[in-house]
Amino acid sequence: MATTTQSTSGDAAERATRNGTLRFPSLPLPADLRAAEVFVNLDGDYSYLGDGYYRSLEAEHEGLTAIPTSREALDAYVVPLALQKAAAGGLAVPRWEIANDTTIGFPPPVVIYPINPWQDEGRVVDGQAQLEDVIKSLSMSGKYPMVCQELPPDSRLDTLRLVLGNCLKPEYRDMAERLWRIFRLPLARVKVIVTAGDYLFSAIEPLEREELTQNEKAIIKEAGLWRG
Repeated sequence: MATTTQSTSGDAAERATRNGTLRFPSLPLPADLRAAEVFVNLDGDYSYLGDGYYRSLEAEHEGLTAIPTSREALDAYVVPLALQKAAAGGLAVPRWEIANDTTIGFPPPVVIYPINPWQDEGRVVDGQAQLEDVIKSLSMSGKYPMVCQELPPDSRLDTLRLVLGNCLKPEYRDMAERLWRIFRLPLARVKVIVTAGDYLFSAIEPLEREELTQNEKAIIKEAGLWRG
């Protein structure tokens, strides 16, 4: 599943056909990609060594511009890197730090994400009593660091479902477009800390194609990218 923004010829056309590439000139691509032969990877889970990661890697080897690239896919799921990239792209982010014990710079409530090869789901910690057990679990008894993010008073942790730069929740439409241009993930589940005055980027997680609702699939169909 992919798109090209220009006609292809010769070997490039053969590669495009073999990869299921479609010609669709109006896909909302970042400006620097609009003139490229683009492969849009709709796997939704781009984790290292997974099928989605390899699809992007294969497209790159075929000479196409993959969205996301294999490097973009890897960086998006590493929470500290994603936070830095979001901030560099102009998105608001929460106060955060990396820790491997209970000595963190701000008290609960906090959201904590693991940084290890076996865990990827974050946890919200509401009180000090929970903190030690959660940190012990997510750090695997201090072997691996974690990302701790402050949850401001009266805030909530919400989820944005990103589909080709679109979100069906009206309040997130602008943020969804900005996330698409910064991270270039066609499908993503984005954690957002919602405060009284802002939306703070928190983390990105996979959103697999099989999880999409009918309305979300319609976004892909409208883009001319849905097959099967």
